[in-house]
Amino acid sequence: MEYCSDLRAGLVAVKESFQKSKKLSEPKQIAVNQLITLAFDEFTMYLKTGNSTQKIVHENFTRITAFGITNQEEVSSKVIFRVSRYMKDVNKSVSYLMSLKTHRTIVGIRILSYVFITIFPVVQASFLLNTFGEHLPQAIIYFIAFVTSMSLSALLVIQKQLEDPFDQDGLDDIKLDEFSFRESALFNRTQTA
Repeated sequence: MEYCSDLRAGLVAVKESFQKSKKLSEPKQIAVNQLITLAFDEFTMYLKTGNSTQKIVHENFTRITAFGITNQEEVSSKVIFRVSRYMKDVNKSVSYLMSLKTHRTIVGIRILSYVFITIFPVVQASFLLNTFGEHLPQAIIYFIAFVTSMSLSALLVIQKQLEDPFDQDGLDDIKLDEFSFRESALFNRTQTA
């Protein structure tokens, strides 16, 4: 959440910096707003689905900084410096969130979890039958093994949901649409003018 907020705040600051540039024409202000919106949308699509590549995402954010440099006659060096500073924070947040999406639970550990959850009920049931078979009915022993395996399966599902907080699959996933610029009145003010 912190990095998503920092990302959005940085992009809003970049947008406001370009907007305060008095020489920048309205079509170019609209163009930079579209660059920012495109970069953010592509990034959130990457986080949700993983369909885009990191290279494309980084190129989209680089275009925002490049916009100020290519329009130096209309954008002061002070604004370019400020935009570069804000984009440093944006790129830091983007890199962190991308690494969170890329580096999740190690595949080997996940496979071991599946194997353990599959084998454990059988081992537990036979252990309980040998140890407590004379004292407890078999139905209770199998019921204990069933409840244990269901609990472990539920924990595995919870782990899978926590592993990718961006896929919009679980109840606790980060609502990336709440960080969007499309609904923001602050962001659309220049585009509708």
